[in-house]
Amino acid sequence: MSRKKTKVDAVEGDAATAAGHDRLSALPDDLLHKVMSFLRAWEVARTCVLSRRWRNLWASAPYVDLRVCCKHRHRWLPLRLTRFANHFLLLREVSAPLHTLRLLSTADLNGTPTLPYSPKYDEDGEDYCSTDVDMWIRAAMNRGARFIQLSKHPRQDDLSDLESVPLISRHLKHLHLSGTMLYDRTLRQLCSQCPSLEILELKECHLDGPQISSASLISLTMVDCRIRTELSIAAPNLVSLRCVNPYHHAPSFENMGTLATATITLKDSFLHDKFEDRYIEPDPEVFECDSSSDRESDDDSDADSNLSEEFYGDEVLGGQNVIRSLSNATSLELIADVGELILNREMEMCPIFSNLKVLTLGEWCMADDFHPLVLFLQHAPNLERLFLKLKVDHEEIEDDIKPEGRSFVCKNLATVEIKCPKDDERVHVLAHFFVANGIAMEKISVYHRPTSQTCKSLALRWG
Repeated sequence: MSRKKTKVDAVEGDAATAAGHDRLSALPDDLLHKVMSFLRAWEVARTCVLSRRWRNLWASAPYVDLRVCCKHRHRWLPLRLTRFANHFLLLREVSAPLHTLRLLSTADLNGTPTLPYSPKYDEDGEDYCSTDVDMWIRAAMNRGARFIQLSKHPRQDDLSDLESVPLISRHLKHLHLSGTMLYDRTLRQLCSQCPSLEILELKECHLDGPQISSASLISLTMVDCRIRTELSIAAPNLVSLRCVNPYHHAPSFENMGTLATATITLKDSFLHDKFEDRYIEPDPEVFECDSSSDRESDDDSDADSNLSEEFYGDEVLGGQNVIRSLSNATSLELIADVGELILNREMEMCPIFSNLKVLTLGEWCMADDFHPLVLFLQHAPNLERLFLKLKVDHEEIEDDIKPEGRSFVCKNLATVEIKCPKDDERVHVLAHFFVANGIAMEKISVYHRPTSQTCKSLALRWG
């Protein structure tokens, strides 16, 4: 019966379509605008020919995406992109709010393309310049945009900057920048002239200013950013922090009492006072458009950098107060190599982590017969889940580590997961250490790198 009913419904649906019933156009504007949000702006404009219902719908679309990358997933660009974008932004309905603007910085049209672009698209002529980009951002902010994403063009070697754009908006809530130079003036405007800014994402940006201070900021992400001078971050209402692989200086932190989750990844070799970077050309075969907005999150903790390491110098720069600023967090991830200086230095003044439930530590916690690990466990009495990410290269540790001074009490610790290379002899020492402190063997799991396949239960080995 169900099959016959389905066929009947299908016939009736075809008849309705043939009779001219457009069910898609019958949807309210909000839903149609949501459909448009998955399209580039020039694709949105083409919907005006679908029917009378769609003729002027583009003029009130709250999402404007002018990114010209990932062209294999989108139709060809307009022949005159600058003229199109100007009309698309400036001829909108005056009363229609603009929620989102996404765009790329200017391409280096004088250089030789190093990434796999179709010649047909190159001939289209991405004819816009930095002045156009600045104008589009200003137009979006004047229209009350709440989310602006400016990503570095894959064919641009130089950094863009926002020096010509007054970042003054009471509506802007989310700003995503990559490959952008942020001078002191821009940072001060973001802090003082954008009172509603809640989410700030910086990827491969250069920061040249002494402070990021914002009372409205809730989430801050900094990935592969070059911090040219000492930088202090003060955000009393910050809830989420991700600082992954800073270069030249690690930021210092203050007044972060509301912080709940944090990921800190540090490499000493990038933070020495005489650090020099050498750019390595990205592999064209693995290049993709910067589409972080299309994904919920990226796991940058273990990502390889495009910079080669030059490790020399007398001083590691920055990172003051990094541990104490995290004392109220419920979830922490601290990743660094063995012998890392900043985290070990700051651990000398380790606070009590009363709220900490989830803790992830990298190879650095195994130094000195895993003294940093012990210290953290002694200062996190309410810890529930512990994750250890260990690497191939490691220091030798003693098999008969004495328990004196290495005891801890974590009554709620229900899960211990160790991610390590195969045949890592430290696993057995760690297992004895946890069992000696009252952690049942069935609560301990081991995962091997790089296959990430679960080992057999340690209980079988130690039963």
